[in-house]
Amino acid sequence: MKGLIMSELLKNIDARTRLAGTNKLEILLFSLATDPRTGRRETFGINVFKVREVIPTPALTVAPDMATAVKGMVSLRGALVPVVDLSEFVGVVSDTPREIMIVTEYNGRTQGFLVESVDTILRLDWSQMRVPPEMLTANLGGLVTAVTELEDGRLVMLLDVERILSETAKSDDSAAFQDIPHLGRDDLTVLFADDSSVARGQIKRTLDAMGLHSISAVNGRAAWDELRRIAEKAEAAGRPVSDFIQLILTDVEMPEMDGYLLTRSIKGDPRFNGIPVLMHSSLSSMSNQQLGRSVGVDDYIPKFEPHRLAETLVYRLLGKNASALVPMKNALVPAFTNPAGMLASVDARTKLAGSNQMEILLFSLGTHELFGINVFKIREVSHTPDITRTPNMPRGVEGLVSLRGSVIPVLSLSVVMQLNDAPSTLAPSMMVAEYNKRNLGFLVEQVDRIIRVAWDKVRATESVTGETHGYISAITELPDGRLVSILDVEQIMANTFGEAVVGPLDPITGGDAMNIFFVDDSMVARKKIAEVLDKLSLRHKHAQNGMEAWTRLSGMAAHAHQAGHSVREELNLILVDAEMPEMDGYVLTKNIKSDRRFDGIPVVMHSSLSSEANHAMGKSVGVDAYVAKFDAEVLSQTLRAQLQMNTRN
Repeated sequence: MKGLIMSELLKNIDARTRLAGTNKLEILLFSLATDPRTGRRETFGINVFKVREVIPTPALTVAPDMATAVKGMVSLRGALVPVVDLSEFVGVVSDTPREIMIVTEYNGRTQGFLVESVDTILRLDWSQMRVPPEMLTANLGGLVTAVTELEDGRLVMLLDVERILSETAKSDDSAAFQDIPHLGRDDLTVLFADDSSVARGQIKRTLDAMGLHSISAVNGRAAWDELRRIAEKAEAAGRPVSDFIQLILTDVEMPEMDGYLLTRSIKGDPRFNGIPVLMHSSLSSMSNQQLGRSVGVDDYIPKFEPHRLAETLVYRLLGKNASALVPMKNALVPAFTNPAGMLASVDARTKLAGSNQMEILLFSLGTHELFGINVFKIREVSHTPDITRTPNMPRGVEGLVSLRGSVIPVLSLSVVMQLNDAPSTLAPSMMVAEYNKRNLGFLVEQVDRIIRVAWDKVRATESVTGETHGYISAITELPDGRLVSILDVEQIMANTFGEAVVGPLDPITGGDAMNIFFVDDSMVARKKIAEVLDKLSLRHKHAQNGMEAWTRLSGMAAHAHQAGHSVREELNLILVDAEMPEMDGYVLTKNIKSDRRFDGIPVVMHSSLSSEANHAMGKSVGVDAYVAKFDAEVLSQTLRAQLQMNTRN
């Protein structure tokens, strides 16, 4: 690829995370084509943090009714990814083939950008990134957020990806701002900084809906200058700065001064004591959130969820439980008796983790059976929207919908599960679920209610028979005697989109003498985990649920004790799923960590529940590492690191 080895180009991403907080960044340089307006072949840039991979352009599935610059969709490891031709979007018309695709992740959404060529990675200081001049801004339609100059005199332009995604999505986002509460206060002011015009507009809409006064800044330097001006004004009036401004909201990536350095400056100046700083960014990984906390941010909010932003603002400004004032973003179907409150207080539900309890959203598919899905995995429930039919889709995939800037596949569960007695018409309701950081829609006939059950009342399906057995991971019984079948979404995704591919992995030195015990209630997950362990040359045993795992582990420990040696001599690492029938992974981990016989044996949690709340719960019960399903490379790296650490100890 033009002499550039991509495996070398994007390696050591973990090392790059250390740049955040130092006011430095690395950008991937690329070009689009020769601009007919100027005769120049301009150089563009994108933050390496946001680049997942760079690959040759794959075959695209052309989808109807897409924006002009959206050239179609591509299936990338089970996820349907929209592909945008950046040249066409910025108005640089060229016949040069777009042979390279940059795969990026913004706000948890994945998309591909077609480019002509990729150059290199450039490391520089944010202070070297300048606000673009008005002439350049006008020429490229406001798509450039920052500019820097190379040693050879070329200018590098950083593109406003939020704006590109907003304009290509062709979605009506007005619903995202509905039901944001007006606080009825005229004495509250928020200063916010963001270099993206789209992001500033979204933030302003949220603050206006809440009735808050606001002051905006186009980057960290402008925000810091304005804050110092306000502080000087407060000093001159003999009043605290908090009389003039009550909260500060900052982006992370900004020219001249990034959000980390801005936060450090604010937190290091006693004049701003007591004023909360919220970080609001599309860089929403755990490492970025931890870096935000390390410089003193009070909350870290991923872009862009207006209701979540509003909830946090309510809490920080008024000290109230946001759920009492802010309805959840979910637009629920009329079948619910309490639509606004059905999925509210999700934060409170995170406290269920570790208590061996779960909450299940009940629904039907038009048959006599009742199904359930973990509430943790549901983002929203709505009426079935207009679906864009696309060719060459797997059985059961009805098409695509655009949901707040993200294009997601929509599956008819009754078709996927081959329920012949289900209605043949399109189901009226759609559940939007998030699995392994991927969003997809499930069409269902009717959504019923949420129930809370103990995991020990949820049974594995070994004795269950019937045509849906392959898609069911567990069952539970309602007080009226009806059975609820809990979906195995990993199996549904594998059967529909194909199983995740486990690439080549280097064996672990001495792995054939190491023993791994893993537990997962999904047959697909167990198969993939075993494949990774085999490629790492690790010996392994497994269980299908938490209770079975604890019984077998206890037996291993008792046997070791009788033999007069430590179980650590027979077991090197335990890998646990989070949600499992009879005993969940949190309780299993608690049991392991509180039993001295297992001292020194690392426990790694491996789950599709990959939110920050679940990571925090895993840490609270003592897991040594938390890995989101299913990335074979990340899983293997985590296992390798934990085993090496355990060997040294």
